[in-house]
Amino acid sequence: LSKKQKINSKLPSINEKPIGMKKYFATLLSLFLLLNLSAKDFTVSSPSEKLTVKVSVNENITYSVLLNNTLIVSPSEISMTLDDGTVLGKNAKAGKAKTVSVNSEITPVVQQKYAKIPDVYNAITIPFKNYSLEVKVYDDGVAYRWNVKRKGPFKVISEKATFAFPNDHNIWFPEEESMMSHQEREYLRLKLSDITPDRFCSTGMLVDCGNNVKVYISESDLMDYPGMYLKGSADNKNALVGKYPAVVLETKQMNDRDVKPIKYADYIAECNGTRTFPWRAMVISEKDADLVQSELIYKLAPENVLENTDWIKPGKVAWDWWNANNIYGVDFESGVNNETYKYYIDFASKYGLEYIILDEGWYHLDDVMHVVDDINIQELVDYGKKKNVGVILWVVWKAVEDKLTESLDQFEKWGVKGIKMDFMQRDDQWMVNFYEKIARECANRKLL
Repeated sequence: LSKKQKINSKLPSINEKPIGMKKYFATLLSLFLLLNLSAKDFTVSSPSEKLTVKVSVNENITYSVLLNNTLIVSPSEISMTLDDGTVLGKNAKAGKAKTVSVNSEITPVVQQKYAKIPDVYNAITIPFKNYSLEVKVYDDGVAYRWNVKRKGPFKVISEKATFAFPNDHNIWFPEEESMMSHQEREYLRLKLSDITPDRFCSTGMLVDCGNNVKVYISESDLMDYPGMYLKGSADNKNALVGKYPAVVLETKQMNDRDVKPIKYADYIAECNGTRTFPWRAMVISEKDADLVQSELIYKLAPENVLENTDWIKPGKVAWDWWNANNIYGVDFESGVNNETYKYYIDFASKYGLEYIILDEGWYHLDDVMHVVDDINIQELVDYGKKKNVGVILWVVWKAVEDKLTESLDQFEKWGVKGIKMDFMQRDDQWMVNFYEKIARECANRKLL
């Protein structure tokens, strides 16, 4: 057949019914409907509509953030992988989303920057099979978190939290060398593109988006889960992604304070039953003063669970660590002894300071219950009561953990006001839970 005949042979005659063509269009329509059923966009704005978050549900879930209708956080993929192969955010089919508007007020137990904190936001919860994604949008920032509905134990293998930006912005990057860290790092002035996947920092960290706009990346409601670090993305030079310490299986005690993880699991958290996960939070400001004044991280934190908080008294402290007991013009030898600390109590009382801290040296470092000969805690506490000055004890975390009940009971018996726990250097899941455990045990004894 000629080329023309071949073409004509494919066309239906005027009397034929184009059944094949109908099937073709029907198939296209079905695919279109299926794609629209699985691919959805959800939008929620802040009360003033200054900030808007768009969540796109397709093969993956992404979120993006607009400030005054300008893209400030590019579409950023998020997911969480569980040990049974479930991937939150993968090929997800969204149900009917629920939106709420909240206009309330938080009264903190201890005044923060404000005695009363307005808690005003719009939120959306997008349900999926056995889990949901929750997004809150305030006028000064946004946050999202995963919630799961499950029975029995499960493990979190990994979490993907992405923070992508439209341009190669300047950043302040508190770079870490190890996840065994005090997280007291220098904030390096770098570009997003400088951060390769092998470089990482602790949170929070700050992104300079230009035109005075800043995005501060952090987290809140960190409970029973590892803390989040940020590393460079292998897929996008203008993005950072979450990095998390794995569950610690084995440790080695190097000295009185350094307990080094030497064996890790291949998962980051062990969980049991229905739970929420930490908020991935971004404070967004157009003025640095607004960044400083933001209470977003506090507002996202869980509510206080203590019924009685009358004993919680904030105050200033005279702390010997700052000046190495470097006092002069006295008729005794300064150092870690009662005479020196009575001098500090006198100083605190004279100048209206509520507390003193006994720093390192008041106990033998191998045993928190073994007080050095030159210190009598009970005598100092009693002396402080006469002067209206409370005593706080510095302690290494491991020393207290080794004798948790015995030591805290003794501190309560002495009448000290609280402890300053030091040298944890980790925020894997176990250590995060230890923070909570210590806070609870101290609260039970009315110890700060």
